[in-house]
Amino acid sequence: MTADRIFAAICVYLLLEFAWSYAYALLDEIQPGSFAASTEVGRNDYVARVMQLRYFSFMTLTTVGYGDVLPRSSTARTMAALEAVMGQIYLTVLVARLVGLHIVHANASRSRDGD
Repeated sequence: MTADRIFAAICVYLLLEFAWSYAYALLDEIQPGSFAASTEVGRNDYVARVMQLRYFSFMTLTTVGYGDVLPRSSTARTMAALEAVMGQIYLTVLVARLVGLHIVHANASRSRDGD
């Protein structure tokens, strides 16, 4: 496992967060009021709204969930649950893959040293 592959895996994780944040922004455009926040931004300030939803997405993907931005509609709640599960599955598979590659590499090194 090279450093490039590890950085690529991190980039994919961050791209997941960006994709979900734009999906949330699209949902909020289609169904206004799908999300509630402790500090509301104006409906006309699209960039601030996307940044707020990006923050929500990152907190959901990492399953931190501070609770200052909440999904209100059933669609938003379903999407948030899917994102949280996806984030956990991604990390689980990534760690399992890294451990598996490390074991294979260690076994290959031992067999070369034993020859």
